[in-house]
Amino acid sequence: MNRKILNEVNKLIKEDGALNTNIKDIKLYKTESFCSRGPLIYDVCLVLVLQGTKIGYLNQNRFEYNNKEYLVVPTTLPFECETIASKEEPYICMLISINKELMYEVIDLISKEPKPYSDSKLAVFSDKVTEEIEDITFRLLKVLQDKEESEILGKSLLKELFYRVAKSENAHFLYKMFLNNKTEAKIARSIRFIHNNYHDKIDISELAKTVDMSVASFHSHFKKATSFTPLQYIKSIRLNKAKELLMNNNYLVNDCAYEVGYENSSQFSKDFKNYFGFPPKEAKPL
Repeated sequence: MNRKILNEVNKLIKEDGALNTNIKDIKLYKTESFCSRGPLIYDVCLVLVLQGTKIGYLNQNRFEYNNKEYLVVPTTLPFECETIASKEEPYICMLISINKELMYEVIDLISKEPKPYSDSKLAVFSDKVTEEIEDITFRLLKVLQDKEESEILGKSLLKELFYRVAKSENAHFLYKMFLNNKTEAKIARSIRFIHNNYHDKIDISELAKTVDMSVASFHSHFKKATSFTPLQYIKSIRLNKAKELLMNNNYLVNDCAYEVGYENSSQFSKDFKNYFGFPPKEAKPL
């Protein structure tokens, strides 16, 4: 990203933390502090890094995204992330929720689906920040400074941005997750179901049945898309949700365990410590 983009974003976000903007699907985030590798859930979004570097890990897969590479997460995924930042060069990013209706509209209007550039099956990809995307980013930041302009021009700018992403080198991943007849889209629907029902008992065979797949096929395609088995994924979502409850709602450990779907609080505490590196009782409220 160029200097004029940084000048505009610094008008909007001056302190560390997250900032809601005049367009509800766009948040800005800034930090001057290095953040070591830790769990983070991304939910159907586009991450444009304006300064600094973020490194994402999905099991054995590593993604580095900065002002030259953006990240697209077309479904809900539990990442582990590391943030490279300093007081001299803070990490600043634009986090854009992907409006599914708008993306469907864009994909439907594109005449030809792109050919796969990579053999990877993961439901996440990074791609190059082009001059066109830099230009849209600059115009979005200008518009975000005014509520009226945001309401009138925001949707059209997001549509233009989604079009550029949908025409990018690795965009075939996006098509697979958004087109309902694709296996990847079936996995995306099952991921959304897990995300909405993580606190209930989830039967993997029934979940496979709802998307018209055998258990073996479902398990195989799920792991290719997320790098997790279905059970590993469910556990990861539950533990991340538990951490949110403990830090933001002052839940007792036992109550939190049952709230996120655990039947045994001691097993919950063991899994929590293995996942985060500290016991649930040490999860401090924000």
